[in-house]
Amino acid sequence: MTLPLKLSAPVLCAIALGMVAACSPGSEPGDEPAADSEGAAARQPGIGELKATIGDVAYRGETVDSAAHGSSTAEFRDLGAVKSVKIQAHDPAADGFMHNVLAVEFTLAGSDSSAPVTGATISYWPGGTDGPFYHSEGSASAPQVVLDAVSFEQGAASASGRYSANLCRKADFFSEPDRNDCVAVEGTFDTALRESA
Repeated sequence: MTLPLKLSAPVLCAIALGMVAACSPGSEPGDEPAADSEGAAARQPGIGELKATIGDVAYRGETVDSAAHGSSTAEFRDLGAVKSVKIQAHDPAADGFMHNVLAVEFTLAGSDSSAPVTGATISYWPGGTDGPFYHSEGSASAPQVVLDAVSFEQGAASASGRYSANLCRKADFFSEPDRNDCVAVEGTFDTALRESA
């Protein structure tokens, strides 16, 4: 199956978050995994992290890998001269795996950190996929992603860098952003990447 290169941000978020839910052990499609005493993200091995300040609140989330399912919350898709990168962090202290998720997505027109970054989107899902969330879509200023290092080498792919954006609240995937309810986010990421199937 070939996906079009340019999907809308809400569609990409829905696909990516659905994929992450499928990676959680012991869950049925559509069910949110139950949290354990150490946090739901602790069930899967961490392969990196995102740090951020969301408004005036510090955030730290982990990217996780599911070797059994051949997927990860930090992936890239090789489209030839273009690479699509999706990095989702999960708060290990959250009540559920899909709560307090922060996602950074971008397209790289090349294969190293000097290549232009385009199509960046940043989203924050404090209550999971069933509730309101914050997204960079429609923001007055475009999200910024700056790469410090990136590699797409098989078995050793990784990305590190920094990002910033203004995120506005959306009641659901199809609603317009509420430009009266926005929050600034900025932070860093440093994670291994898995090539998506």
